[in-house]
Amino acid sequence: MLIKCKLKLILKPGKATPTPPIAPILGQYGINLMNFCTKFNFLSKNINCEFIHVKIILFENSNYEILLGNESFTNYLKNFLKIEKFSNKPGIENKELISFKNINIISINRNIFEKKKISSVRKMILGTLISIGINYDK
Repeated sequence: MLIKCKLKLILKPGKATPTPPIAPILGQYGINLMNFCTKFNFLSKNINCEFIHVKIILFENSNYEILLGNESFTNYLKNFLKIEKFSNKPGIENKELISFKNINIISINRNIFEKKKISSVRKMILGTLISIGINYDK
């Protein structure tokens, strides 16, 4: 089968409804929204995360395949660092200070992420920490 397009979404597991933001994205590709929502909710009913990555592969014959990914990295950091809310003004108002030892602990679990190299995972972690307003100690 020929692939028409690949879509990436971040959704709440088991709580998909045919309303925005799902409806405008999938509707423009002709995907049946009710069918997608019931299929996704069935596949993700046992997942205990706040948000997960979802890849949708749409084929030329209007069929599609749903691939469930991992937990969103910012939510993973929020749970790991036990933070309720990130900074509204990153770089100006920073929330916390994290040691590089904790960054190494996070990067050891690199099978959570799509990247294979440990250096790539560390760069991704540092970039995410800067963008959400958390300082890190070198």
